[in-house]
Amino acid sequence: MLPLSDNLFLIPSASAGEGKTKGMAKGLSLCHQDKAFAGESAGFGLPVLKTADNQTIFPSLVSSKVLTPGTFEAVYHLNLITAWQIFGVPAPSYFRDFMEKIVSLYMNRPGFQQPGLQIRNAIFKLFHIRSTMKPGKSFGYCRVLYQTEGLRLEINVKGEALPDGGQLILLNEVPGTDFSRMIMRTASGRDIRDGSDFLPWQACTIDTAIENPDLHIGFFLSIPDNPDSPSVQIAAGREVGRDLNWAGLALETDQTAVTYHVNFYNQNPM
Repeated sequence: MLPLSDNLFLIPSASAGEGKTKGMAKGLSLCHQDKAFAGESAGFGLPVLKTADNQTIFPSLVSSKVLTPGTFEAVYHLNLITAWQIFGVPAPSYFRDFMEKIVSLYMNRPGFQQPGLQIRNAIFKLFHIRSTMKPGKSFGYCRVLYQTEGLRLEINVKGEALPDGGQLILLNEVPGTDFSRMIMRTASGRDIRDGSDFLPWQACTIDTAIENPDLHIGFFLSIPDNPDSPSVQIAAGREVGRDLNWAGLALETDQTAVTYHVNFYNQNPM
């Protein structure tokens, strides 16, 4: 357990995963008092690889250990791919490629995302479409060091060389049913999106916050003030549907080593 405050802490997720993330390793899960925010979400500081041909490579856990009361280390193997089933029968390999293209199209068209999610849920239900993780080609390892200091979690990632055109994505997620609000700073103040107005995927500023509006618990990212810090892109998203229940912030970079902070709060930070 890594403490954040008197009632907030982080734990290594012991969950086998739910829905889409079943069988996948996870990052640290946020807990408030006796409630763990885990479920289908990926947790905090989970590395995922996006290849140049839009293939998504998920991690399996190699090892993990507590180094000090506020420090935790995990080693992830980037070697899992999504396997699909239709009516309980394994789908052909080209179906996975087709789904990757659909996801890419969906992510780049914000206006279509909410109706697209509803259509997806209906089709998945009709054809009993499910996804699981299975071992594939190895794309190397990532060592992730997690350290807490007050309400801040520092995440230090060191990975192996990325394939040409590849991007390392660090997921920071909680359940979307609990964290249904996005708060983004704008030139005129704040842009607050609740529920269905919180899109499944959109580019955002690094100080964008994800919040539980009932408990007023939230988090946002930051990069240490360092001239050697890599260039990053940030996206926010939320999906609640069939085999989906997550909300969070993704940090994307073409570097294999990156340090960033997850800043938690118990009141509105802006």
